[in-house]
Amino acid sequence: MSNAEKLKKLREGLVLLSREREVVFSFHETFQMVDELLEIVDDLIQQEPKS
Repeated sequence: MSNAEKLKKLREGLVLLSREREVVFSFHETFQMVDELLEIVDDLIQQEPKS
């Protein structure tokens, strides 16, 4: 998955969890989605070149 795809998925997940969401998720679904989004963020951080 490219970085652009990861960022798009991250944005989509954040929109689903935002105040403007159309659906309310259960606690379990919310925690699962947050875990998935954190994995994407961690992966993107690891890909950054070390200075």
